[in-house]
Amino acid sequence: MKKLLSGFLGLSLLLTACQAEEATPAPEPTVDKQEASSEEASSSTKKTNLTLSESKLAATKLIKDERQGIVPTRLQIPAINVDAPIDPAGLTEDGDMDVPADIVSTGWFERGYMPGEPGNSVIAGHVDGKNGPAVFYDIGKLKSGDEVLVTGEDGKELVFVVNKVEIYPFEASPLREIFGFSNGSKLNLITCTGEYNKKGSYYEDRLVVYTTLKTS
Repeated sequence: MKKLLSGFLGLSLLLTACQAEEATPAPEPTVDKQEASSEEASSSTKKTNLTLSESKLAATKLIKDERQGIVPTRLQIPAINVDAPIDPAGLTEDGDMDVPADIVSTGWFERGYMPGEPGNSVIAGHVDGKNGPAVFYDIGKLKSGDEVLVTGEDGKELVFVVNKVEIYPFEASPLREIFGFSNGSKLNLITCTGEYNKKGSYYEDRLVVYTTLKTS
């Protein structure tokens, strides 16, 4: 797999993994349970404007590391009742990170790091759709110590533990921290939050949940 990205054309994480033009405010709502819907994401949410090019975000490994990653297919977050498929997500023709086409699936940035190997693996999801909450509607409620379970295509399950939840302005997200190399095995979950800009059809902020692989 090609390791994550070098020079990037912008410093902003413009992840539009959000919603349609008639959205509910996000994401500090209170919902007891995720309402899974097969609703497709609107055209305004099918790209992320996360402008990335090829590889200064990666680092050369000077010593051999035996940690192996997995190709993720299923995401579970018990604390907020999430159980969702994971699909691979690459780059759009414009060089932006792509996102899931519907509101019940999540997208793993396959041109980055695999969950379980050294580095920051990234999974994105929508916060809502035209008719209500999406898969990552409640991830802002996660707290330090909550667990995130990722299952690979070979059936192997990895458990990650939440370290922190951060909110960044639309154009000021730390790409290296979110997508770059790390000595630890990290998994970062991304969605939209903040005020909804009706004129531009996007949320003003981005929410990132940082997690680290749990070791026995």
